[in-house]
Amino acid sequence: MKRILLFVLIIGALASCKKQTHTPQPDRSFQLSANSLTLDAGTTGALSSNKYSTSELNWSSSDSTIATVDTTGLITALKSGSVIITAKQKTYNVSATCSVAVNVAKFTDVGVGADGSVFAIGATPVPSIGGFNVFKIVNGEMHKLPDCSAVRVAVSPQGVPWVITSSNQVLKYVNGAWQTMPGNASDIGIGADGSIFAISTVVYSPSGGFTILKWNGSAFTTMTDCSGIHIAVGPNGIPWVVNKSNVVFQYSGTVLWNLMPGVSANDIAIGTDGRVYVTNASSGVAGYQPPIFKYNSTNATWAQLPGIFGTSISASSAGKIWWIDETGLLHNQ
Repeated sequence: MKRILLFVLIIGALASCKKQTHTPQPDRSFQLSANSLTLDAGTTGALSSNKYSTSELNWSSSDSTIATVDTTGLITALKSGSVIITAKQKTYNVSATCSVAVNVAKFTDVGVGADGSVFAIGATPVPSIGGFNVFKIVNGEMHKLPDCSAVRVAVSPQGVPWVITSSNQVLKYVNGAWQTMPGNASDIGIGADGSIFAISTVVYSPSGGFTILKWNGSAFTTMTDCSGIHIAVGPNGIPWVVNKSNVVFQYSGTVLWNLMPGVSANDIAIGTDGRVYVTNASSGVAGYQPPIFKYNSTNATWAQLPGIFGTSISASSAGKIWWIDETGLLHNQ
């Protein structure tokens, strides 16, 4: 009996010494298609995973005021700054990140409505279409409007943008879609009273530029005795133009146009209070910073605004202007 018991104990000891085996757990970790990205404000970038589909991941941004990310991993850069985009696997406790740096946006034109709405034309050309993306600026964030590229913009008192495309089409943004308006133009201006005027593509004179157009509610009609390249409209519905020779004219309200001397102008803007601003014409010298001037209606002179330089300008409420400097940066005062 003792021998049998000893045999059982030896077998038990040998069994307890047998090597234990474990099934290895699969590696659930993953990587994103980029560890870091640099985007210009107003542009997008896409991320993907080397292991999971985008629908298997939850996406988040560390600061959605700088850049957002949707459920497909599409990043939309809104304003300059840095964020971390995180993708977390929905089933397993694993995640991956990408650091995103957003550069300051650059622009070519800006328009401000009487309601304070701000729209701007970007500076990066749209491939195969021509022109640049159109953005709405809200609290410093850029929100790209869909399906359009343009070169000039003006904004109605209700905050509706009208743009001129690189092919001289006139488009109006209504209810999330662009409507093609009749006629062609090279610039457009909208007054605080809703009056709309444009610069045509028809040459009026070699030194003056193109004919002036007035919107009658359904079409543009041609005005007489003046031409220009840039236009703005006062709150009283009176247009001002800058012609090809950088001379400023104001419509008299009847037929004649009044010469407004004393400045060599390029772009022009008029606020809801009737204040008129122009950017100085380029000198042709590299690195030149065009100053901005304000019209003094009391003594019919132009006064330079201190410390402000720009190539494109728009104005809204009393004394508030938006301008783009020679490097493409957008400012407001």
